Amino acid sequence: MSEPEPAPRFTWIIKLFVRGYFKLFHQFEVLGQEHLPPQPPVFVLTNHISNLDAPAFVLADPYVGSCFVAKASLTRMPFIKHVMHSWGAIPVARDGTDTSALREVLRKLREGRLVGFASEGTRNHQGGLGPTNPVLARLAMQASASGIPLIPLAAVGTYECLPRGAIIPKPGKVKVLIGPRFDLGYLKSWPRDEGVEEARRIIRARLWAMMESGLPLAPRVSEHAHA
Repeated sequence: MSEPEPAPRFTWIIKLFVRGYFKLFHQFEVLGQEHLPPQPPVFVLTNHISNLDAPAFVLADPYVGSCFVAKASLTRMPFIKHVMHSWGAIPVARDGTDTSALREVLRKLREGRLVGFASEGTRNHQGGLGPTNPVLARLAMQASASGIPLIPLAAVGTYECLPRGAIIPKPGKVKVLIGPRFDLGYLKSWPRDEGVEEARRIIRARLWAMMESGLPLAPRVSEHAHA
């Protein structure tokens, strides 16, 4: 059974506080909002390089009732668990094989929500971008084949402000880049392993191109980017 929806007042207060903090200390900016459809469902594929990513992504989200996949341990920490729940966190095991969480992702998408999922399935401790998690690649293919838009979204500057091991963030520019919609549904007709590997390559290339340039690139450019 899913948890009850968070109280709107609590969610609004938390988001207002976070927005003020990011504007004051990180000159927060969102680029590429025109790439988002007028309404969800949307499957958002992200990088994850800092604990500042999640609140930055929440601020960039224009929809109501969105969800994002989060490390299960975060949803058990005092106070943090209430904040995570207010942001619609879907707890998932670190290894990415939590089938109940994956079913929940698909359920939320079918309900017509935005769902965000880090492409590596975990945080990248060097501030870069590793290989896309194959479980995520399969989910993205399935969602795309069902007509759900896939949108790449990258945080830039969060690692410099709060790298691994740091407790207190440093002031610095933070941007969230929203790339154009892309399709992976056609890969369902490929041999399974080949399709998953191509999906992994495309997702990583799109995210890396935005991280490297600091801009939401056009589809034909981002697909051929290399780390």
